[in-house]
Amino acid sequence: MKRSNLPDSPFFRAMDALGDVFLLHLCWLIGCLPLVTVGASTTAAFAVADKMAAGQEYRIFHDYLKSFRRDFALATRSWLGMAAIGLLLWLDYQLGLANSGSLGGMLIAAAAALGIIWLATLGCGFALLGRFGYRRGRDAMRDGLRLGLARPQAALVWLLLMGGLPVLRGLAPALFWYLFPLWLLLGGGFAIRLTALLLRPAFEKIEKKQS
Repeated sequence: MKRSNLPDSPFFRAMDALGDVFLLHLCWLIGCLPLVTVGASTTAAFAVADKMAAGQEYRIFHDYLKSFRRDFALATRSWLGMAAIGLLLWLDYQLGLANSGSLGGMLIAAAAALGIIWLATLGCGFALLGRFGYRRGRDAMRDGLRLGLARPQAALVWLLLMGGLPVLRGLAPALFWYLFPLWLLLGGGFAIRLTALLLRPAFEKIEKKQS
């Protein structure tokens, strides 16, 4: 657990936690700016968030950078593979929009359903990469899919916080522009922190099996 010099009161504890989420989000967002490093940045952020969830000592910038360097190659390969799949799903969606009638509807529905699975797998897979040692990224993504099915509440939180805004932009643009500044300030860090917290019971079971 991080040491804090703030007074021990609910208000200051909440402010301390909010500050940590902001710093975690800042690290993640800056690390994602070169799109090729999205995987490494998300893995590193999950590595920090898991320490938070487990009540372990952590230093946000130090632990983030340590994980970023350690897992860069594997996380980047995993991200590029998943990004290629995501691009195919986007093309399928665009093809559905270009076709009227039942064919177009089927393509859009398939792209949406597979997109939900893709995004949930991405979040849980990078959470596993940030905590456990993997030799192959595809194994982490496969286990991420299983983990998302085993902990649907964590997958749902990840989906809503990381995929909800693009949906809102199409369905309710006014609400999207109202929420977007808040997400830009805290969204990624909050999604990773809360997802890690909901995944912690599953991680504890894995840790007991490995010990």
